Parts: sequence; C-alpha cells; structure tokens
Amino acid sequence: MTEKHMDTRPGDGLAGQRVIVTGATGFIGQRLIAALLKSGCDVTALLRTRHGAAALEQAGAKTLVCPLHPGPTLTQALDGAAALFHLAYDFRASGADNLAAFDALIKAAKDGSCKRIVHLSSAVVYDSWPNGPITEHSPITPEDVQSYRGAKVAMEQRLLQGKCDAAILQPTIVYGPGSALWTNGPLAMMRRGGIILPDPPGQCPAVHVDDVVQAALRAASSPQTGVERYLISGPDKLGWKTFFEGYARLAGCGEVRCDPAANPTPPPPPDGSTSAGPSLAGQISARLRHLVGRRRVEAAAERIRSVQARLTPPRPVMPDLAGRRLFAGQPEVSIQHAQAQIGYEPCVFFDEWVESMQNNR
Repeated sequence: MTEKHMDTRPGDGLAGQRVIVTGATGFIGQRLIAALLKSGCDVTALLRTRHGAAALEQAGAKTLVCPLHPGPTLTQALDGAAALFHLAYDFRASGADNLAAFDALIKAAKDGSCKRIVHLSSAVVYDSWPNGPITEHSPITPEDVQSYRGAKVAMEQRLLQGKCDAAILQPTIVYGPGSALWTNGPLAMMRRGGIILPDPPGQCPAVHVDDVVQAALRAASSPQTGVERYLISGPDKLGWKTFFEGYARLAGCGEVRCDPAANPTPPPPPDGSTSAGPSLAGQISARLRHLVGRRRVEAAAERIRSVQARLTPPRPVMPDLAGRRLFAGQPEVSIQHAQAQIGYEPCVFFDEWVESMQNNR
C-alpha cells in the first residue's frame, strides 16, 4: 500500500490507558480493537449479547454485556476511561431507539468522567450529500429522528451542546474486509451478474476501514478540546464505475454497465419531515433474532440467498432510486480540517487494495 507522511503508530498516545468500544463486533469495530490492542490499550468492548465475545476475548480485549440503558452498570463501565469509541448503530431498530441508547451512553460517559468521546457519524448528515462541495461548515438540516440520517444529526447536536470533549468522525463510503454494504455486497452483486450505473456515473468518495481507524486513534489522542467534526475520506479520486469494476476483478465476473435509463430524478430538498423507522422486514428480522438467535437467522438468510442466486440467471441489476442518486452524485469532500487538526493522512488507495486482495487469494 502507498503511504503518505504519517506516524507509524497513531494510537501510541493511548498506550496503557483504558478505553471503551461499542459496536465492537462490526467490521470497523473489529479493526479498531485490533489497532487499540496493538497500541497497548486496556480495551473493554460493551456488547448487547455474548455474540462475538469469545473472539474479542481471545484477541485480548475484555468484554462486558451491558445494554445501552441508563443505570449504574453503564456509568461504572465508563468510569475514568480515557476514551469512549462509540461505533454502535442497530439497523434493525428505529433511529429513535438508537438515539435513546446514545443518550444513555453519553450521560454515563459524563457521569463517569470519561475523558473523551470519539463518535462515528457519517457524511450523509450534510444537506449537499452526495453532490457538491462538503466541509464541516456545510449546512445540516435536522429531520425526523426515526431515520438513520435524522438520528445521526441529532446525535451530533447532543455532543455539540454537551460538555464532554468529543470528536465526531464523518466518514464517506467505508469499504474493506467485512464491509457488508461496500465490499461483501458489491462482490455478491458481481457474482449475480453486475450493476447498471447512471450515464455518466458519479464520483465515489471511498475510504478504507483502516484509514477510518487511523482517524479514530488520532482523534482520541489529540490535544484538541471541546467538540469537533472531522470529515474522513480516502486519498484518491475514484469514480463509481472504477469502484465496481474493482469488485468485478475480485469476483472474476460481473458486468458494470452505464445506461441513461439509470439516471435518477433530483431528490426533494430536506424539509425536516422525513420519517423512516425500521422496515417491516427489519422488525421481523429483529424479532426472529431475539427468539431463535442471530446466527441461526443469518445462516438461514444466507441459504435463501444462495438458492435464489442459483435459480436466477446472472444479469446486471438496476439499483433503487436512492442508489442511483448516490451513484450519479458528484461530491467534493474536504478532509483538510482532519489533516490540520489531528494529522489524519489517508494512505490506502482503492486500486492498490484490490490488487493486494487479488494477490492474497
């Protein structure tokens, strides 16, 4: 991988200190915990259930099953921690439920005198996403907190109005090993036949998971005080066609086609009235996971997808309207603030990552 000027171990400033991580079993959380342990941190992962706990403990982290509800257990878990890395977001629950969990966590961090919060937000909070210039000063219009974007905007506002030192990370398109949305999903799409993109396709502000982890480590050990937002994106200017063609190379199949028929209609301007709770499918999925266990439900879903793939002739698919709007977008995301304030320097180039993945197969 090509590396620009950067510290070899951006997390060294946290060595020997106790840190807390939520969302530890997610693909970003797993990479972050590995980096924190490598830096010599005393890491505790807060988990909703024991799912994934054994692997984290084997790696060297401590685990604590502690739902994000108000109470002394959560406050004691955060008492005196050098940093809280909040990565958790339950996509099977509503935005309002996720916001309630966030509120409980932030109160516990304050009551427990946690020194700094590193919160994983998203670049989607900006009104101009995914078009036009985006900086940390770009407009953000709140919307109903039942939606993902609405919940993320509300979480940021809680931190900005609070009294804890906090770094709000706003990554763009996060890809890399374990990314269901931007690695596993595109690979599966190529194996099913490929994708039809708008003509012309837009720009893809991709960022590798390890660069997001680097930003998190730097933000946690920065001398900056107060609350700051940091847009986090990758080192290269990448088009969506190039992005999906990379996955076609990895999959060894799949067509990436551009067609004006995929060009989207413009989205309506934000008006604060959007309301989007969990879908019916999401509610059913959450209930099944509660009744029979997450692993069984996910294994059954994978078997169904496998059968569907065998029965359906391979052909490129047309994304839904939201996807077509994203793939036609022309974002210009500035990372200058993160570079200047916390020394963030992205170093993973997409084409080099694809090549390394091909060489390691």
